[in-house]
Amino acid sequence: MSILSMLFLCITSFASTVQAANMVVIHSNITQLFPRGQLLDCQTSINLPTDAKITVVFGNGNVQTVSGPFQGKIPKKESNITLDNDTLVTSLAQFVVERETIRELAPHPKELWMVDVSTSKHFYCIAPSSQVILWLPEIQSQSASTLVIKHAPTGEQTEIEWPAYHTTLSWPSSLPVQYGDIYTVKIKYHSRTTFKQFVLYQLPESLPTNSHKIVWMVGRGCIPQANQLLASLH
Repeated sequence: MSILSMLFLCITSFASTVQAANMVVIHSNITQLFPRGQLLDCQTSINLPTDAKITVVFGNGNVQTVSGPFQGKIPKKESNITLDNDTLVTSLAQFVVERETIRELAPHPKELWMVDVSTSKHFYCIAPSSQVILWLPEIQSQSASTLVIKHAPTGEQTEIEWPAYHTTLSWPSSLPVQYGDIYTVKIKYHSRTTFKQFVLYQLPESLPTNSHKIVWMVGRGCIPQANQLLASLH
């Protein structure tokens, strides 16, 4: 076989593999058969035993959950999003596989888009057209504190009071948010002071599904928030 023929076969094989990977398993209670992060072909029939359940994301970002007993092709939901994106599926697959090894033990905001100023996390994503809300866990908000937020590139800063027993606080209007820039925050309690550095990103309105949002957020380092959003897909 000539080198040109071998190269053609390799390219053809790669293309068919990518085309086959048009959905990914994101949730599964039968991981021995369908592990989370597994890539599947929409044209392949699957066999789910009784009580088995898997959730998949298609290349257009739509989500489908199938429960056993089930045999056949996974039905694709009707949608006005017709363009399948192989990159979306493979990016989700990589993220799902990686998150299997990560377990967060620290408390986090119940509201997905809040900015936790109590931890060393550096990147936070904000919902489109939403106000930035700062958050502290209850144990750290039982006493009043003073918050100093500084815009690192310009040195502009503002100081606000954080009342006792309040877990949330709106971003101060005196310091307009510059998305993509570095901020530092200093929280001054009665007997101690904490420091933190972070970057805020705001999701564009153009992302059509939560699946697309997850991939976008992972690309900006908003991993805990992406985890929360992924867990909510069903």
